[in-house]
Formats: sequence, C-alpha cells, structure tokens
Amino acid sequence: MKHGLELHMYADDTQIYTSICPVKSSEVLQNVSKVEDCITEVQAWMSTNFLKLNADKTDVIAIGFRAQLAKFHLQSVKVAGVDVLVETKPVRNLGVMFDPAMTMSAQVSSIIKTANFYLTNIGRVRRLLTVDATKLAVHTLVTSRLDYCNSLLIGISQKLKRRLNRVQRTAARLITKKCKFDSITPELIKLHWLPIQQRIDFKVIVLMFKALHQQAPHYIIEVLQVGAERRLLRSNSSCSPYFVVPRTSHITFADRAFSVSVADALT
Repeated sequence: MKHGLELHMYADDTQIYTSICPVKSSEVLQNVSKVEDCITEVQAWMSTNFLKLNADKTDVIAIGFRAQLAKFHLQSVKVAGVDVLVETKPVRNLGVMFDPAMTMSAQVSSIIKTANFYLTNIGRVRRLLTVDATKLAVHTLVTSRLDYCNSLLIGISQKLKRRLNRVQRTAARLITKKCKFDSITPELIKLHWLPIQQRIDFKVIVLMFKALHQQAPHYIIEVLQVGAERRLLRSNSSCSPYFVVPRTSHITFADRAFSVSVADALT
C-alpha cells in the first residue's frame, strides 16, 4: 500500500494493520500517523464518491503478548475526525471474536452460547423430529458453528477444547436420545464426528492443500515456505514438496501461527 500498511479486503469489510514495537514511542506514533493518514485519504475518496466512512462501525485493536500490551499505551486513533478508542475488550471480525491476547476465549464462549441456545430449542421439539431431521438441524445450527473459522483455534488451551467437546457430545446425545451419563463415544463414531482437535487439524490441512495448489488467498499462500525434498527416494519418481517450518521462540503464541501449525497437523 501507499502508506506502507498491510491490507485485507472482504465483501463489505476492509482491514488495515501494521506491526509496532510497543516500547518505542516514536515508532508507535509514526505508525499511528500512517494509519490516520491512510484513513483520511480513504475518507476523502469516499466523500468524492458520495460515500461515508462510519467511525461508529470502526474498531481499533492492538494484538500481542500480555507483556507487550502492558507497555502499549495508545489510547485512540482518529477516524473521520472522531477519536476511536483502542479496544481492550474482544472485537468482532467477520463473525469471529478477537481478543487482544488472542486466547480465543471470547470466540469459544460465543460459539458455546449460540450452540446451547439452538440445542435447547431443538431439544424442545426433538420428540416430533426424525433422526435424519435432527441431524440436519444440528448440523445447520450447531456443528457448522463449531467448524466456522475453527483454524483460528489452533493452540487454544485444553480447557477451551473441553468446553467445545462438551457441546459436541450434547449435540450427539440429542440426536441419539442418550441420557446425560450414558457413554457417547460409540455414537460419535457412528456419526463420523471428529473430536474438536481433529476438526481443527482437518481445516488446517485443507487450507494447506489449497495453498499448495494456489487455490487459497495470497496472504495464506505467502506464509508457507515450500522447499524440495532433501533426498530422492527410490519410491518417488520426483521430489515431493515439504514445508519449511519457521523457528519460533514463543510456544504459546508464535507456535500457533499457520506456517508453524501446518507441520503439527500433518504429524
């Protein structure tokens, strides 16, 4: 971009972002100035084309380690002449709740709240539904939400995974009419439902396959480093590709990056 910022554009949503060292106040001010200049230019273009940049629908969030966020003291960013506060609470991004530390706890809580709402309502009419109709309702209203953008749940805590697994087991009990304390594992196998961790790994592998075959967005393709196989085995007629895993120093944060987690999902 003209202002040296990164850009993501979706159907009706645009995001600009940059990386900042929180301990360097001059760098923070410089990057914030770039963001504000970019927004001002966008606002001028929109005004010329009879459009409006709505500051009320604009969110600003700083993402990083908790130690980094403690050193980051920026209060607001000016958008269309309005000071938009830097959020300390989770913000919604394309239907996904992003919290500043990227623990994804807000997103998991949102999924569980919505899923339990629909499970309760399906349960009220379960006696009137066939098994196939119940499966369809659960898939449409519950498991689809468990799978939506679940690649962002890479590396979440075991506690959050257990909460999501509990929702999945409740959905399976609803379909099969099992009691609360009945074993549900055999029914999950019959339904061909993968556990939450395997569902996440599956989504990561699908994205990896699409990136490898140039079917994914460029911002996903560019984070994967593909190299040639070091040795040509007799069983292979040509060198098969493999992914170069970047070296990281932060297990709970950097190791959750897509470029790193691909290797873990394949093992």
